[in-house]
Amino acid sequence: MDSSNYHPMWYQQNRPYAKFSKQIFLSHGLSGESLHEIQNRITRDWNNELNLKKINSNEVVTDFMKEVSLAFYFGAFAGHGYNIFSFTEKLGEMLENTSAKDIPIDALKSPYPVYFVQFHRPVQWGKLQITGAYVIDEESVPALQVCLVIAPTNLNGHWMSAPSGYFYLPLSRSSKGGLGELIDSAINSEITNKWKHATGPMPIETTNVSDLRDIRAKRESMDLSSGREAIHNAMNYLANCLCYLSSHEPSNIGYASDAPEKLIEKSTLAKTSKQKNKAQSQLKSMGHFPITYLQVNSSKSGSIISGEQTFDNKKRQHWRRGHWRNQRKGEGLSESCLIWIKPTLVGKEKMPEQAREYRLS
Repeated sequence: MDSSNYHPMWYQQNRPYAKFSKQIFLSHGLSGESLHEIQNRITRDWNNELNLKKINSNEVVTDFMKEVSLAFYFGAFAGHGYNIFSFTEKLGEMLENTSAKDIPIDALKSPYPVYFVQFHRPVQWGKLQITGAYVIDEESVPALQVCLVIAPTNLNGHWMSAPSGYFYLPLSRSSKGGLGELIDSAINSEITNKWKHATGPMPIETTNVSDLRDIRAKRESMDLSSGREAIHNAMNYLANCLCYLSSHEPSNIGYASDAPEKLIEKSTLAKTSKQKNKAQSQLKSMGHFPITYLQVNSSKSGSIISGEQTFDNKKRQHWRRGHWRNQRKGEGLSESCLIWIKPTLVGKEKMPEQAREYRLS
């Protein structure tokens, strides 16, 4: 895939304030001050583009408030090292056919405080596509924060006419149930809160002024309600991705297909750390971040129980679902580790052979 398919790379290449968002995060962290600074910068850029007539006002379709939040998530992602995990086709399909519903949230161990998960294929939501998620897993924050991103419908347009949708879902750390129950609760709460805001009393009395916040909240709540199944599927899949990242040590690093080959070569063959860092810095400044590709055979962990392919002449080939086991260990069973009981492919029909992927390591 080329860089435009990875939301963080597309975002940096398309948004003039992306690098600024990173610098603000490095200065102020996950704070209201960061959000305020980012909002001021986007406001300035927004007005400048209109004043310089680089875009007509009737062409503007980007949601300003959503854009501020998304810049905040990107800034946190970039400030923590641009970490992207991409699940390849075979592993992604197996995780798609695995259940993590009974795993408690405290069993998850994120590799970084903030990172991005790229799905092996988009989750369809009508004509839209959920392609991945920013994950913020800061211990100081009372919820594991997930920002599902929707592929932009206009990859190369002016940033004010190239909206990027998302849905934010916090998963409370205080929950005592499994991830399945927690995800359902978060989705229901998000829909309920938006409807409450949309249908509550207007904060203004005059009939000559429209409260656009309420209009937007009502629209989003309707969209979220109609897309419940897609969001549910995306979150269940992400739960399995998080379990996998919590129990495996990925090591296959590469770049998107359109990253400059000469810079990749310099980064790979550099004789000194200074030369390597320089090449990597140039790639990042161009919006090409290193990608950790996750494959079935990339694990060095012993925490997988394999299922063999079985055949039944009376049934079409299908997946028998896998699941995760949260196994206690150590003195007084005070520690836990996730064990993956992999899904099993059963039936008589041959699945199409998976295409090979060649990655730089």
